[in-house]
Parts: sequence; structure tokens; C-alpha cells
Amino acid sequence: MSPRKCFIWNSSLNRSPFRCFIWKLGSMLMLALLVGGCSQANTDPPQDSPFARLDLASASDLGVPSDLAKPARDLSADPDQGRSTGPLLVNEVYPHGADVNTDPDFIELYNAGSGQINLRGYKVRDDGAAWSTLPDDAVIAAGGFLVINCDELLSGGQPGPHVAFKLGASGDEVHLASPDGTELDSVAWGTGIVEIPKGQSLGRSPDFSGRFVVQSKPSRGKPNQ
Repeated sequence: MSPRKCFIWNSSLNRSPFRCFIWKLGSMLMLALLVGGCSQANTDPPQDSPFARLDLASASDLGVPSDLAKPARDLSADPDQGRSTGPLLVNEVYPHGADVNTDPDFIELYNAGSGQINLRGYKVRDDGAAWSTLPDDAVIAAGGFLVINCDELLSGGQPGPHVAFKLGASGDEVHLASPDGTELDSVAWGTGIVEIPKGQSLGRSPDFSGRFVVQSKPSRGKPNQ
């Protein structure tokens, strides 16, 4: 009795059950590989693959959103606020003047150098763009204080230079610049920075080298308390 044959398209294989079995096994393996390849083409690559997709719907794939309305710096916690690199600096500001003649707003400068400084051409401003130039005869001794009256007066009032602006109690800035326009020092206060309660001032503690902190009592022309 002749061996049982399987009938396939290649008649040269129609000879024995063993050859028929080998051909069927090879056909099944090839079919499995083709089906598996198609299936893998529709799935995500492994996480360590350079082709892994970024799922933009997942919060873990996105950066932390920034609040553009938030101030860039919180100056109340900034140890570099008003940190001058020269001998002349802003040492205290008082924005709660009750009377331009007897109790005006003021800016207090301090000379930490070893010699007297002639302030001719030096200038100060608040948060506005206009600078007020100090008078030609304004001088500040070594280790001394100079009080600038922010009272909008040309003369009279308290002793010392006068400038054409007052300081804002709820928020403002003070800037000090040299005659060539180089800014030497600055300080700011108000909402989101640091509040100055009524009757108090903002000054360095200790004088010259310290950070600006709220002073319980203004110390016009004297060491901060």
C-alpha cells in the first residue's frame, strides 16, 4: 500500500506524510510571524525605545505651568535687595510723612567710605522715570548720613536737600544713581514685596551692611533702631 499523500501546490512535496508534516509546520510558523508583526505594528513601542510617543494628555509628560501673574521676585525674602557694591547707598526710606514742613517723607543715604563724598550731579528717583538731581553743595562725610526730603518743596521745611516727589506709603521704589547715570542702589516696597506700617520706616539692619527690614521708629539722620 502506497504512503498517504497530502495535496499541496508544490507537487514535489506530495510524497510522504513526514514531508507533508514538515511543510505544514513551516507554513504555520511563517503565518504566526506575519500575524505577530502586524499586531506589533499597532501597539506602542517599549518605554525605553527612542520612538516612544509623548502622551500630551498625561500631566506627567507636561512641565509645571508657570503663573505669569506672579511677581518674578519676592523682594521681601531676597537677601540681595538693595545690596550696594559701593560706599554710597540708601540706608533708610520713610514714606509716611505727616507734614511736608515738620515730618516729610525722606530718603537717608549713608557713606561707608573713608572720605567725604561730594554729591554734585548724583540723583534719586521713585518709581517714576524722572530723576531729581541733588544740589551742588550736597556733601556726605565718611561714616555719615544725609537725609533727602521728599516733600516737593524748593526750600524751607526740614534741613537738607529737597526733591520734587513724595514717596508712596502703600508701595513705591527709591533709586540712587551716580552723575554718569550708573545706578548705585535701590529698594522697593508695597504689595507682594514688604509692607511698611504707618509711622514706621524701612532701613538696613545693621546700617550699611544689613538687609532692609521694617523699623519700628524712623531714625532720620541717625543709626537705625
